[in-house]
Amino acid sequence: MKKTKILVTYGPAVASAKKIQNLVEAGANAFRINCSHGITSDFLKAARIIRQGAKDARYPVGLVFDISGPKLRLDRFNGELAVKKGQKITLQNCKTDLKNYRIGVSRPEILKSVKKGERLFIDDGNLLFEVISANPSTVVIRAGNSGVILPSKGVNLPDSEIKIPTVADKDREDIKTAIRADADYIALSFVRSGDDILEAKKVIAKFGGRQKLIAKLERKEAIEKIEEIMVLADGVMVARGDLGVELPPAELPKLQKRIINFANRYHRPVIIATQMLESMRYQPRATRAEINDVATAVFDFADAVMLSAETATGKYPLEAVQTMDNVIRTTEQDLPEYRLDLQKNIVNPDIPLAIGRAVREAYHSCRTDMVFAFTSSGYTAALISNLFPPQPVIALTPDKKVMGALALYRSVYPVLVKPSKTFKDMLDIVNEVCKKYKLARRGQKVTITGGVPLGMRKPTNFLMIHEVS
Repeated sequence: MKKTKILVTYGPAVASAKKIQNLVEAGANAFRINCSHGITSDFLKAARIIRQGAKDARYPVGLVFDISGPKLRLDRFNGELAVKKGQKITLQNCKTDLKNYRIGVSRPEILKSVKKGERLFIDDGNLLFEVISANPSTVVIRAGNSGVILPSKGVNLPDSEIKIPTVADKDREDIKTAIRADADYIALSFVRSGDDILEAKKVIAKFGGRQKLIAKLERKEAIEKIEEIMVLADGVMVARGDLGVELPPAELPKLQKRIINFANRYHRPVIIATQMLESMRYQPRATRAEINDVATAVFDFADAVMLSAETATGKYPLEAVQTMDNVIRTTEQDLPEYRLDLQKNIVNPDIPLAIGRAVREAYHSCRTDMVFAFTSSGYTAALISNLFPPQPVIALTPDKKVMGALALYRSVYPVLVKPSKTFKDMLDIVNEVCKKYKLARRGQKVTITGGVPLGMRKPTNFLMIHEVS
């Protein structure tokens, strides 16, 4: 059982239940629906296809709705526009007119934040422009290099102060759709501060949702306020595409490590995203550099690695998942034990932390092969996951919603069970799960954690070593 999870982006290249099933069998642990492309009916259809394709999975497959946030994108025009260095183009708040080099944008209100002399990037920085004039309805830009502009590509404004809410009307509708589709996570794009997290959580609560919130770190403002974001979010994503445009690309490696360290300190799941196997959009084999990139995320104890265009629109989505899965498993064979610094890692309350530490010690003292965490809220399994035990963590829960939310946690594999009323019930459940899932044989030792008195949703407060029978 691999520890590092794989988050796969849904798109035209994998838009059938059979293809989703193939990706799950190849190692996919969760799927991402990008709300920047499409409308409500598209998202609901995608969620249905994903759930249908993953219904026979051995363990729950998570569903992530990626909300657009204050992201400026080009219009979904037909065709493409070739530009040469020095070419002038107008971005406008109306329809696209390619013949006259005028392109509509998805969020016209963002144009009000753009000023003359600022830089503007299109398509993850592949095309650089300078703003030569700007008003509330149009922005004229001049190309700094030649290239091809494709529809719906993202626009980055690293010099501009975007003066619009992070959660706009479209985002509220998409959050509502995510709840309707029973998503497990909502990823919020272009988070700038902890206030954005609080606002998004209010919207989720307003519509009756229980979804976990992932903060996508894409702007320099987010890096400046990383600690307050980490405290309030349920997880973070290192979105290197936009972050590498907002900040100098050479800073990304050390910034990625810094964010992972912060996430580990605050015990938040962390996802590494963007261009991990970019070349596999067009060819069946990854480059050595890409393989090293995935392995580095594993060595740094990231919870999950993500595939974007590789699976959404690429020619080899199945091969991309198989490659990533193989790299993860191979790397984890030689993964050193995580050295937990309790002076830096922040966990409350202290009793679950003590249990989590004891889980690690049980492995060294008794060579337990597996951890079984009885959990009603998911907190127990999540905490143990972020203390990086050497063994897999089987989260035993009676709550289906909790199962999906744990799908992205490192080492955690949820199983649905009936509530336990006695210790004997717990031991019987562990024995049955071991047999059904072929997790441990008779006579092998496993660690069991949970909270007592049973049936009262108590925090984790006990640990026992059990010999499977």
